[in-house]
Order: sequence, then C-alpha cells, then structure tokens
Amino acid sequence: MKFYKEVKVMKKLKDELAKMNLSMTEVRKIILGKKQTKPKVLERHMTDKVFRFGVVSDTHLCSTEERLDELHTFYDICRKMKVDTVFHAGDLLCGWKVYRGQENEVKVFGAKNQAMYAVDNYPKVSGIKTYFINGNHDESWYKIAGIDTGEMIAEHRSDMIYLGFYHTTIMVNGIRIALHHGDGGGAYALSYKGQKFAEAIPSGKEKPRVLIIGHYHTAFYFWYRNIHILNAGCFEGQTLFLARKMLNPALGGWIVELRVSDRKNDVLAFKPGWIPFFAT
Repeated sequence: MKFYKEVKVMKKLKDELAKMNLSMTEVRKIILGKKQTKPKVLERHMTDKVFRFGVVSDTHLCSTEERLDELHTFYDICRKMKVDTVFHAGDLLCGWKVYRGQENEVKVFGAKNQAMYAVDNYPKVSGIKTYFINGNHDESWYKIAGIDTGEMIAEHRSDMIYLGFYHTTIMVNGIRIALHHGDGGGAYALSYKGQKFAEAIPSGKEKPRVLIIGHYHTAFYFWYRNIHILNAGCFEGQTLFLARKMLNPALGGWIVELRVSDRKNDVLAFKPGWIPFFAT
C-alpha cells in the first residue's frame, strides 16, 4: 500500500514539474547546486528583429516660434541612422485663434495657406515616411471653417500619411503603436498625463505596446502597464503664452530602437534616444 502511495506522489510531482518545464534531472542539479540548463522560455522569445523609428510632435508650422531648421536637422539625423518611419503626434500647424492673442504669433494666414506652407516646408527626405495626426491647433481650422488641413497636406505629399484627429493605433512590424494628442495643460509631474491615459486603456488584444503623446511640449519616457510611453517633445520655441504660464518647451525628437519578440504585439527591448535642440 505504501509503495502505491509513493508512486502516486512521484507521478503528481512529475506532473507539477512538467507544468514548469522542468525535468527530475534538472531538479537534482538545482538541489545539488550544479549549473542549470539555459532557460528555454527566453530562448524561445529572443529574436534578431530590430527596427528604428523617429518621433516628433507639435511642430506648429506657421508660428513665429517654429523651429524649421531644427526639424530639418532632426530628419537628417533620422536619414543618417537609417530611420524610414517618423510618427508625428499632432499640431503640425499652429492654426488660428486657439487661445486669446495667438493670432499675434502667426506668420501665415488662412487654412489653405498654412497647409501649403507645410507641403512646401515640412522635411521631405527620400526613404522616410511621416505618419501624423491632427491636434487641437490643426483642429482650429475645422472648427472655424470645416477644413481638415491634414487631408490637404497628405493630398500633396505622398510621404506624409494622415491618420485623423487626436488618436490612432497602427500596427508596425507586428507591434501596436498608439499616437495620442492630449488635452488641457500639463500636470505637476511629467509622467502624470501618460500614466492616467495608460490606466484608462483596457487590457486585451487592442492594447498598444507603445504610446506616443503630443500636446504638452515635454520630453519623457517611462514604462507602465507593459506600455512604453513617450512624451514626444516639440519643435516650437517659447511663445508669449508659454512664457506667461512659466513653461519652457522641450525642443527635440526621439529616435527609438525596438526589438520585437516572436510573440505578436510583444516588445522584447525598447531603447529611446532623445535628440535635444537648445540655444548655446
């Protein structure tokens, strides 16, 4: 009777070890302090699939404080680093009457004129495509006259792919990437807005692995709820509005190197690189 009980216990032990992908031999080696075999789970998920992409936001073209030289320099850096995709998180244009007095900081007037200014002046680099959304400054023309400047720009620039207002999610090399243009002012901490947005995203297949946030003119990276979150920075200098709010914009963009797992929509490694521009 005792023999049968021991056999039953051993069978149960082997079943439990099988669930953990361990054999009795490996358990003996662990107990005896001998070298364990390589973890099979890590071997299974490691890949050599790596791709780079650029991140910009809030270029506010047609503003008196636009930073076109810096934006062109950033795209040139992307070219040299063999980046072929750039994501723009909104406010490509400065728009019109977004806040009281903003019209005094605009140098190109009219929706069509601003859109054509972007067509003529936004960086155009062979081999690089820019995927962009509209922010609240772009939307100002839609509110005033029902004009979608994003559509106008994309119609004249095949290298600029328009993805709609405020938010979109796209798949790139098997990874779900979300672009979001925020709302309201910044918070007491650079991470706060991104944290609250990430908390509002339901778990499941539609959950992004990368979240790029525009609007706040800040630069910050953090990882939360298995989402790599970037505050995208900007390419507009300090306007009177920002000076009045005691805010100093983070001028620059990101170049990200991402390693893909062999699981769909799974990021194995994420290496963000901030490219800053500042007055010397």
